[in-house]
Amino acid sequence: MKPRYQIVISLSEDDNLQLTKLREEGYQIVDIFRLGLTEAEVAIKKRPRAPRHSQEKLF
Repeated sequence: MKPRYQIVISLSEDDNLQLTKLREEGYQIVDIFRLGLTEAEVAIKKRPRAPRHSQEKLF
């Protein structure tokens, strides 16, 4: 019995070919794409900084 849903993280062209094959076999695929390094660095710069607490305040 095939699962109803399968979640796949696509990272390469070979993965995309495998996804196409699975779709043809009747799987319903949810694509999740990871941020590239450049996009992640930009997102970090745009994020507001959380205030840093000194170690003494944590105890």
